Amino acid sequence: PPLLADGRLTVVLDPGHGGVDPGAVRGDVHEADLMLTFARELRDVLRRAGHEVVMTRDADVFVSLEARIAIAKRAGAEVFLSLHADAIAEGIARGAQIYTLAAEASSEASARLAERHDRADLLAGVDLAGQDDRVAHILMSLARTETTPRTDALAEALVRGLRAGGVRLHRRAREQAAFSVLRAPDVPSVLLEVGFMSSPGELEKLQSARWRRQAAEAIAAALADWAEEDAIRAGLRRR
Repeated sequence: PPLLADGRLTVVLDPGHGGVDPGAVRGDVHEADLMLTFARELRDVLRRAGHEVVMTRDADVFVSLEARIAIAKRAGAEVFLSLHADAIAEGIARGAQIYTLAAEASSEASARLAERHDRADLLAGVDLAGQDDRVAHILMSLARTETTPRTDALAEALVRGLRAGGVRLHRRAREQAAFSVLRAPDVPSVLLEVGFMSSPGELEKLQSARWRRQAAEAIAAALADWAEEDAIRAGLRRR
């Protein structure tokens, strides 16, 4: 649906992991807890800006990828933002990354990351296979044709907004991979790696309320920019 002219959005925030799935772990710090904290803070910033915000979880509980998408659909989400702070096994990764859905991953690292994210669901006994009913597939492809450019614009706006807000970006700031959680065909959906817990400096940032506030404000500014662009584009499309 085209956005409201006043730029107010229904945003679904999806703090990654939770419950049986702690996500990345460094010492006694769990990605699931960090992202829940960040999501709550981001929710407050977005609500103050007049947006409606729904969370896929607001406690340390397991929510399946399918259930996360269903929550977005039920809420009538105009934006779906999945929040993560992964750890990598080898090498050093720093800075925020924005992921969008693609059948072909843009790099080996993104492919591995998407696999790891889906594995949590398999651990919890959720079957991600057999979703390929042909008619549903065609309908979803049609919906995606319209949504994909909006999603790409959202990802670009987030990259610009984070950069302008002084949030460090990964040298590959824009990536694509087959994340199941991004599969809602008609909702612009992105996955944001806020930072990497495997880097001590990044872990420190993620645990700093001041830094999280800066990141939340940058995301809010990016969403405002995107909403404005999207309304203009929708107007052009309808003319």
